[in-house]
Amino acid sequence: MLTRDLLRFKRKKGFFPAFVDPADAELLKFASQIVSLYNQAVENKISRAELDELLETSLQGVFDRKLAAGLNKLLLDRCEFAHAHEFDYPTERRKILLEAKNAMLASLGDLKIYREILLAQNQDGKFINSDIYGDLPDNEQIVKWKPLSPSELLNRYNIALVQGLLMYAQTIEVTVSDSRPAELRRVFKYMRFFRLLSEMSHCKERGRDSIFLRISGPFSIFENSRKYALLLAAFFPAIVNLERWNMVANIRLENAPNTLKLDQNARLVSHYRNFSSYVPEEIRLFHQLFKKQSSEWRIVGESPFIDGGNNQIVFPDLSFRRESDGKTIYLELFHRWHRAQLERRLQLLECNLSIPLIVGIDRALIDDSAWSDLTEQQYPALANRLFRFRDFPGVDRVTRVLNAFS
Repeated sequence: MLTRDLLRFKRKKGFFPAFVDPADAELLKFASQIVSLYNQAVENKISRAELDELLETSLQGVFDRKLAAGLNKLLLDRCEFAHAHEFDYPTERRKILLEAKNAMLASLGDLKIYREILLAQNQDGKFINSDIYGDLPDNEQIVKWKPLSPSELLNRYNIALVQGLLMYAQTIEVTVSDSRPAELRRVFKYMRFFRLLSEMSHCKERGRDSIFLRISGPFSIFENSRKYALLLAAFFPAIVNLERWNMVANIRLENAPNTLKLDQNARLVSHYRNFSSYVPEEIRLFHQLFKKQSSEWRIVGESPFIDGGNNQIVFPDLSFRRESDGKTIYLELFHRWHRAQLERRLQLLECNLSIPLIVGIDRALIDDSAWSDLTEQQYPALANRLFRFRDFPGVDRVTRVLNAFS
């Protein structure tokens, strides 16, 4: 992810990211150069400090230092560095320096004494390669990285410019359409994976059936906004490979709100691949436990879009089918930053009790007193289809609500 100081954009009646041309020969040459440097760094297992020095030498005189720094940041984020060896570096360092100090004073400052003590310590296995500062970040060694081709790096950079601006979004409105239903479903799976909840509705976009999404931005919530911003930015690449998409984001940057408008004509290229084969660990574990512990219900297929009436759409997290009669009930989860969306969903269900949907609510979103008020005063008709969870729901709780609601 690019930090604020690395974002390149113009602002005149809106935000305009300074996209690069991924086919530009000079840019490809430069990208190839720094990718090659990272390959060499991993092969030689050099330290952070050595990597910085190597890159600084190569980046001097570059036509656009901010662009170069941004590309470098994207590559650096893909690196893994070795942690310090597991022993008390500061204590051992203090011992050897005090010992060397006393020995040097006794010998009138002979540096040979210091070297002999350091060598002796190294032979005892206390320090690696005579490095008494091995615990400092600059001395961490690069051990591996996720490589990118030069063209992939430039395409990733364009995506990152948008993601950096979305970190300051208040609201985001996206209209999407695609002749391939699987591609649309993939977008909503990404949205669920990143725990984003949006208002969804059918609409017409230039005569085509489309889906309209209104997603809250990090500047519209008050808790964990940084984490939410990262999730929102991570979601953006999921939409750019659709046949048609249009995004309008209200950005508040440096107390100067303005809009960012983009669509498929920006020709951005997503780096997301094969998401359908990836299942988060907590969901995988829930599937396994549910299969073992529930004999009456089973998790089935991919959840469909549910028509909520008045062009509203619900996209649930999971679908459950009862073995005895084939009845299907859907589950939707609301996490800590989904307060506004939860209220709208409860209002929808209260007006449409026939919708076979149960709702899980993160305990961080609603405390005990608010829960009592919600189920006893505000929405008593929905009490048998609501439950609370922490981080991710348990099998027993979901099963009880399924049985109670059905």
